[in-house]
Amino acid sequence: MSDHHTDAWTPPRRPACTCPEHVADLHELVVPSVPPHHLPPTTVRELRDTGDLSVQPLPERERRWTVHDEAGDVTGVDAFQWVLWAGDAARCFYDDDAELALDDSLRQREGIAGVSWMDREVLYVAAPTMCADGVLAAAARALLDPRVR
Repeated sequence: MSDHHTDAWTPPRRPACTCPEHVADLHELVVPSVPPHHLPPTTVRELRDTGDLSVQPLPERERRWTVHDEAGDVTGVDAFQWVLWAGDAARCFYDDDAELALDDSLRQREGIAGVSWMDREVLYVAAPTMCADGVLAAAARALLDPRVR
């Protein structure tokens, strides 16, 4: 849990965001599944429509996290703005043992300042100047990266 108060961040909206692209730009791109799932290829739109690839602003109380080193000393504070849900349907499109982990692929996307994989299906994303559709586009690009399969 967070133990810091946060500023009054408000999710940006288009055209005030800094997103290099938005999820609608990627709707027709096809994401291949990972063996052993052998599912038919799925478009970004279809995956988004399942609800298993979605993004929401984090509640204010969860936006800042104290960072500790192995000795337990405080080394800083990480700030996140978004929670990315990569549910059961999305799990079929990346492999935990792949060359590149999904969070590392997401971290490489333009506009993404940081990622923390909080739980099996939950990633916290630091992207304060991106809108929800832009963060979702970055997540789709991460899934489209062949190194995550």
